[in-house]
Amino acid sequence: MNIDYSKLDNWFYQIGVNIIPVDSQNKKPIINWQEWQNNPISLEQYEKWKSDGLFDKGIAIISGKVWRGPHKDKYLVFVDLDNQKAIDEVCNCFGAKDLEELSDYVIVEQHKDNLSKAHLYFYSDHQFQKKSSDVLKFKDKIKDNEIPAIEVKGQGEHGIAFCSPSIHKDGHPYEILGKTKEPKTCGKEVEQRLFNIYKKYGLNTDENKQKIPIEKLFESDFVILEGHNRHEGLLRAMDSLIFRNKDILSKEKIKDLAFEWNQEHCNPPLDDKEFEKQWTCAIDFTNKKDGFGKDEKTEHTSLEEENENAISKILKTIKERYIEIFKDQFNEFYVTLKINEHVECIPLESYRFKNIIRKEYYEQENKILSGDMLDGILKLIESQLMYNEDIKKIDLNLRVAKTDYGEFYYDLTNSYWEIIKITSEGWDIIKDNEIPIFKRYEKNCHPQVYPSKDYDKDIFYNNFLKLFNVESKKEILLLTVYIISLFIPDIPKPILVLSGAGGGAKTTTFEIIKNIVDSGSIETLSFPSKTDDLIQTLSHHYVNFFDNVSTISEDESDLLCRSVTGAGFSRRALYSNDDDFISKFKRAIGVNSINLATTRADFLDRSLIINLKRIDKKARRKKEDIDKEFEKLRPFVLGYIFDVLVKVLKYRKDNKDEKILKDYPRMADFAEWGELIARSLGYEKNEFINAYQENISNQNDEVIESSPVAEVLILFVRQMAKDYWKGTPTHLYKELTDIADQIKPELKKSNLWPKASNALTSKINEVEPNLKEKGIEIITGEKDSEGNRIIKIRKLYKRIVNDGSSEVSEKSIDDRNDDEKLFNPDIHRVGNSDNWECDNCSFRGDIHFMKQHICIKN
Repeated sequence: MNIDYSKLDNWFYQIGVNIIPVDSQNKKPIINWQEWQNNPISLEQYEKWKSDGLFDKGIAIISGKVWRGPHKDKYLVFVDLDNQKAIDEVCNCFGAKDLEELSDYVIVEQHKDNLSKAHLYFYSDHQFQKKSSDVLKFKDKIKDNEIPAIEVKGQGEHGIAFCSPSIHKDGHPYEILGKTKEPKTCGKEVEQRLFNIYKKYGLNTDENKQKIPIEKLFESDFVILEGHNRHEGLLRAMDSLIFRNKDILSKEKIKDLAFEWNQEHCNPPLDDKEFEKQWTCAIDFTNKKDGFGKDEKTEHTSLEEENENAISKILKTIKERYIEIFKDQFNEFYVTLKINEHVECIPLESYRFKNIIRKEYYEQENKILSGDMLDGILKLIESQLMYNEDIKKIDLNLRVAKTDYGEFYYDLTNSYWEIIKITSEGWDIIKDNEIPIFKRYEKNCHPQVYPSKDYDKDIFYNNFLKLFNVESKKEILLLTVYIISLFIPDIPKPILVLSGAGGGAKTTTFEIIKNIVDSGSIETLSFPSKTDDLIQTLSHHYVNFFDNVSTISEDESDLLCRSVTGAGFSRRALYSNDDDFISKFKRAIGVNSINLATTRADFLDRSLIINLKRIDKKARRKKEDIDKEFEKLRPFVLGYIFDVLVKVLKYRKDNKDEKILKDYPRMADFAEWGELIARSLGYEKNEFINAYQENISNQNDEVIESSPVAEVLILFVRQMAKDYWKGTPTHLYKELTDIADQIKPELKKSNLWPKASNALTSKINEVEPNLKEKGIEIITGEKDSEGNRIIKIRKLYKRIVNDGSSEVSEKSIDDRNDDEKLFNPDIHRVGNSDNWECDNCSFRGDIHFMKQHICIKN
């Protein structure tokens, strides 16, 4: 058939779901579509299917996760209506008189051979529970149009829908009614109304059909949402765990397993109180069942013996395949296994390893491995290894790594476990690496494209950087260095802060950087409500960009600062024991907001701030076009970046003794590596560090301007008769309050202004480093001879050095040595004379007059 590719592109790019090639007239997929159920189809794969003509016989969409487009991360729900009664009931559910009216709200699709059938599509913020009419039980009533035939498909098995522009088996095309080409978003209210239709007609209410099979409850991707009877699901899981493990595990251990199930499969998990209620019910129920007699126990024992033989066989097979078992830096067990001609590094507790064991068991025993036997195998392996002193300990990394020889590694996160090795001599793809370097969180990473060495020399500046809304040459330099630095392992990177008015492409900037460095299922993040969840998020993603952040709390700011420079975190593994989950990592972090989300000094000291202006209407581009251009550039940009890293490593190797920077800012490692990157890109020496220092200075001004205490302290110091002041916090608070009343009374109205003298010191300590950059040194925490707390303040002056730059001198002007050419930041020497001039009011005089000068404009 002649396929309309614009309709395909609408499903794929605009609506954002995965679509697969099918033979629609015979209702058959022509590829193994299940592999795309939980993973996005890449643009390259989709375009290749198009160019190869695979869609010529029709298409089907995979309902569930929306992977791209404006509604990314929502869910597409598909509702199949197979008789007129179903159409009438669902139209009534939406408050529409017929399908034509309903098509103004959702996508409605039909084919001409039977207008009593229809498809509906709409978005949801959560997965709808799959439901269908019991066709066998109500066959005649459905045929006679007495009972609606409705099937709701969310994400999961059989979640595909043959759709427009395919041809139905009768020869007519599927056609979309009305003008709606993009479905609306429906919430839990619509799901409840659909459920009420089932309830009204007694559909699918048979107890055995309503209950999800026990095996399904323990599948890795199974989730029960709030409102879908989490209590019953948890109780049934508890019953199963108790019955299968009561003779081999302690009651407390089984309770721990039940708690893990609650955390993994209930969204949100039941709280501790509700969990305890269900546990008590499960124990009571099991105690009653235990009176079944001796014969049952004998049968159970023989079954266990059979299971033990199977476990021994499976362990032998696994051990024949693994290369090494080791512990990572947090004492978690990993195994390196040879799989399909490549080596994988897999956690023993991972779903990946469990699935390997399931596959081996099925091939040996020709039957499915139960969840309890699987747990038994894993526990047996772990118990055999626990006290083995010969077990190696190997540090594992996420996305980037380095060795003691100074080599860099980058994980392509593809199914072949290929990595990039970068040295001072060049870079190559390693296809058969048996040395464990990386760990992965499978759900959070997507395969990176293969980098190309065959690129245009101007690919980065003339093409790639054009995707970003950055105009300033200095900010282009800073952003370029920042992106390349993300590939350098084990150094703290500054927090990338994108600020500016809406429409500046801040989110797009984050998405491009994320995909070039750390492509994954989630491009930008939002702050979780709990600290433990934030730690979990940071530990599972190398690049963490938080989108549209309005405010950052003190705790969040502290956690992000620690995560940038490298910190360890501990959280409780299970509520019923004292085990801990330990995390330690350095992460790349970014925040975007219209205004600065925080002005905390420690946060801004670690930040790189890029301001993005609103894009003019004439210069705006569709996100779809930007994504397509990025995908074309991606392999060449990666190759370019790896070549730059080769130059950086070579420069470092050839200039081992060179002192790269004279002075180091807070993010010292980034500053030094950044300078090396800039030189390798062809920039002049110190061009990067000067731009970076200017960026830091701007951040310092942001801190000062956001702190009323800092503003008034600067006014106070300018009015000091001498260069030195000492007094109690109470005395200083009165002085500052008087100045604020006289000059800037609005500062006292700020909620950041201390309400009493006992809060002054902490406010001063917050901005102490920033004030020192302004030439004001403040010392707190000392006491005088009578034991009173005191605060010391003195002016610092800059010294002109040989290269024409200046640095802060620890000497005050009273200790001035004429040969050192000291000068106040607010005054400058007039030519070669002994006269000095005020920068603010042009007052002029010799140094003795200037010491006494109080600028009336400040």
